[in-house]
Amino acid sequence: MPHLDALYRELKDHGFDLLAVNHGDAVETIRKFAQEKGFALKMLLGGRPGAAGYGIFERYGVSAYPANYLLDAQGRVVWRRVGFEQNTLAELRAALAKLGVK
Repeated sequence: MPHLDALYRELKDHGFDLLAVNHGDAVETIRKFAQEKGFALKMLLGGRPGAAGYGIFERYGVSAYPANYLLDAQGRVVWRRVGFEQNTLAELRAALAKLGVK
Protein backbone atom coordinates (compact mmCIF):
# COMPACT_ATOMS: atom_id res chain seq x y z
CA MET A 1 0.00 0.00 0.00
CA PRO A 2 2.85 2.47 0.36
CA HIS A 3 3.06 2.68 -3.46
CA LEU A 4 -0.65 3.52 -3.68
CA ASP A 5 -0.37 6.11 -0.94
CA ALA A 6 2.56 7.70 -2.78
CA LEU A 7 0.51 7.76 -6.00
CA TYR A 8 -2.41 9.34 -4.15
CA ARG A 9 -0.19 12.05 -2.66
CA GLU A 10 1.29 12.76 -6.10
CA LEU A 11 -2.02 12.99 -7.97
CA LYS A 12 -4.64 14.08 -5.42
CA ASP A 13 -4.58 17.66 -6.69
CA HIS A 14 -5.00 16.52 -10.33
CA GLY A 15 -8.47 14.98 -10.28
CA PHE A 16 -7.44 11.69 -8.70
CA ASP A 17 -8.84 10.17 -5.53
CA LEU A 18 -8.00 6.84 -3.96
CA LEU A 19 -10.00 4.77 -1.51
CA ALA A 20 -8.81 1.63 0.22
CA VAL A 21 -11.72 -0.61 1.24
CA ASN A 22 -10.91 -3.03 4.03
CA HIS A 23 -12.52 -6.45 4.15
CA GLY A 24 -13.77 -6.64 7.69
CA ASP A 25 -11.14 -5.42 10.17
CA ALA A 26 -12.36 -3.34 13.09
CA VAL A 27 -12.47 0.43 12.59
CA GLU A 28 -9.88 0.98 15.30
CA THR A 29 -7.53 -1.57 13.69
CA ILE A 30 -7.79 0.26 10.36
CA ARG A 31 -7.30 3.65 12.01
CA LYS A 32 -4.24 2.47 13.93
CA PHE A 33 -2.69 0.87 10.82
CA ALA A 34 -3.18 4.03 8.73
CA GLN A 35 -1.78 6.23 11.48
CA GLU A 36 1.28 4.01 12.08
CA LYS A 37 2.06 3.93 8.35
CA GLY A 38 1.35 7.65 7.88
CA PHE A 39 -1.08 6.99 5.03
CA ALA A 40 -2.94 9.94 3.55
CA LEU A 41 -5.36 7.91 1.43
CA LYS A 42 -8.84 7.23 2.74
CA MET A 43 -9.51 3.81 4.26
CA LEU A 44 -13.06 2.52 4.46
CA LEU A 45 -14.65 -0.53 6.03
CA GLY A 46 -16.38 -2.84 3.56
CA GLY A 47 -17.66 -5.53 5.90
CA ARG A 48 -17.74 -9.31 5.78
CA PRO A 49 -20.00 -11.47 3.58
CA GLY A 50 -23.63 -11.04 4.60
CA ALA A 51 -22.87 -8.00 6.77
CA ALA A 52 -23.73 -4.37 6.15
CA GLY A 53 -21.13 -2.73 3.93
CA TYR A 54 -20.25 -5.90 2.03
CA GLY A 55 -22.12 -4.72 -1.07
CA ILE A 56 -19.07 -2.88 -2.43
CA PHE A 57 -17.27 -6.20 -2.83
CA GLU A 58 -20.28 -7.80 -4.49
CA ARG A 59 -20.81 -4.81 -6.80
CA TYR A 60 -17.30 -5.03 -8.22
CA GLY A 61 -16.99 -8.83 -8.11
CA VAL A 62 -14.05 -8.93 -5.72
CA SER A 63 -12.91 -12.52 -5.36
CA ALA A 64 -9.28 -12.13 -4.23
CA TYR A 65 -7.16 -9.57 -2.42
CA PRO A 66 -5.77 -7.13 -3.10
CA ALA A 67 -8.14 -6.15 -5.88
CA ASN A 68 -7.42 -2.83 -7.57
CA TYR A 69 -9.97 -0.91 -9.62
CA LEU A 70 -9.75 2.37 -11.48
CA LEU A 71 -13.09 4.10 -12.00
CA ASP A 72 -13.71 6.98 -14.35
CA ALA A 73 -15.69 10.08 -13.39
CA GLN A 74 -18.95 8.24 -14.17
CA GLY A 75 -18.08 5.34 -11.87
CA ARG A 76 -17.29 2.87 -14.65
CA VAL A 77 -14.45 0.40 -14.16
CA VAL A 78 -11.76 1.29 -16.71
CA TRP A 79 -8.93 -0.83 -15.28
CA ARG A 80 -8.78 -3.80 -12.90
CA ARG A 81 -5.99 -5.89 -11.43
CA VAL A 82 -6.12 -8.65 -8.83
CA GLY A 83 -2.90 -8.77 -6.83
CA PHE A 84 -0.09 -6.32 -7.08
CA GLU A 85 2.83 -7.29 -9.25
CA GLN A 86 5.92 -5.37 -10.25
CA ASN A 87 4.32 -3.91 -13.39
CA THR A 88 0.93 -3.11 -11.83
CA LEU A 89 1.81 0.46 -10.92
CA ALA A 90 3.01 1.12 -14.49
CA GLU A 91 -0.25 -0.32 -15.85
CA LEU A 92 -2.25 1.85 -13.45
CA ARG A 93 -0.32 4.96 -14.48
CA ALA A 94 -0.98 4.16 -18.15
CA ALA A 95 -4.71 3.77 -17.47
CA LEU A 96 -4.70 7.07 -15.54
CA ALA A 97 -2.93 8.79 -18.45
CA LYS A 98 -5.72 7.61 -20.80
CA LEU A 99 -8.14 9.41 -18.48
CA GLY A 100 -6.00 12.55 -18.59
CA VAL A 101 -4.60 12.21 -15.07
CA LYS A 102 -0.82 12.68 -15.14
